[in-house]
Amino acid sequence: MTVEEAAKFMGMARSSLYKMTSDQTIPFYRPNGKMIFFEKTDILSWIRKNRVSSREEIEEEARLHMQKLSRETKNV
Repeated sequence: MTVEEAAKFMGMARSSLYKMTSDQTIPFYRPNGKMIFFEKTDILSWIRKNRVSSREEIEEEARLHMQKLSRETKNV
């Protein structure tokens, strides 16, 4: 994908995407040393690494953690 295609796919400005490549926060390819390209699978993998849990997921994790602590306290 070109920068234009990747920016459209991600719903962001090209300038933001260029900044991300400059900061090396997103994987990209530069085969001839000038033009920048992206692989869709790389973009999707990068997006998935930055997942934010929902409030419900956080509350469930906290509940399970409290149950575990309660069991550990009873076994001491």
